[in-house]
Amino acid sequence: MKRLTIILALFVLPVLCFGQEKKFEYVPKVGNKVEIKNLLGEITVQNITGKAIIIESDFQMEVPDRAKGLKLLGSVEDNTDIGINLSEENGVISIVGVVRQVRDHKYKILVPVGMAVDLDYNNPFANGGLNIDSFKGSLDVRTLSANVKITNSTGPFAINSISGNIEVAFRSISQEASTSLASISGLIDVTVPSGEKATFTINSMQGNIYNNLDLKGVKENEPDKRAADMKVMRHETGEFTLNGGGQKVLLKTISGNIYLRKK
Repeated sequence: MKRLTIILALFVLPVLCFGQEKKFEYVPKVGNKVEIKNLLGEITVQNITGKAIIIESDFQMEVPDRAKGLKLLGSVEDNTDIGINLSEENGVISIVGVVRQVRDHKYKILVPVGMAVDLDYNNPFANGGLNIDSFKGSLDVRTLSANVKITNSTGPFAINSISGNIEVAFRSISQEASTSLASISGLIDVTVPSGEKATFTINSMQGNIYNNLDLKGVKENEPDKRAADMKVMRHETGEFTLNGGGQKVLLKTISGNIYLRKK
């Protein structure tokens, strides 16, 4: 029995070690913007109080025995021990994945409140999704097919995707700058507290638009006498206000549906 326990421990211990997360902290010298690129696995971004940027990951780099003592040719230095190079220049903190293996691992990036984030996920080899939670501030995201999910956040946002879905649950809508959510063939699903003020510009060329917010059209179309007693067959696109209007929110797709719902 004792021998069996020892054998099981030998198998379990490496698994436990492999599953341990690593953490890297950096306090910016100035730092008012974070740029993230070449991280191709699942990424989570959250706000945090304090001044430090904290990155957590399950990254593990297996180096072949033949590579001992050698460096990766043409690769930027991994100065964090989690497959990332972090640098700061002119107030911009760059977080860059430096090895292909980053696409197989998860990264959680905690950013001080008020710091803008630019996240470039516009890569055909991306292997995950983007999760943004409890974020207040400017966020710019670009993807090809990855889904973007934003919860309990304020923005303003500029989210652009080719075929990925965009889901945003606003805590409130930032009145500091406009928000733009655009996808060519992915859906856009937006949840808004019913008391928020906003002016929506909504456009879907081939998709349908579903809504249970109390939206008011900014400009009513003149009645067409030729269409008397005829049913209107068109998509409800155009400009609409919520609670009298406020900061602009652009929602645009080519073939995806748009969903607007109360929180």
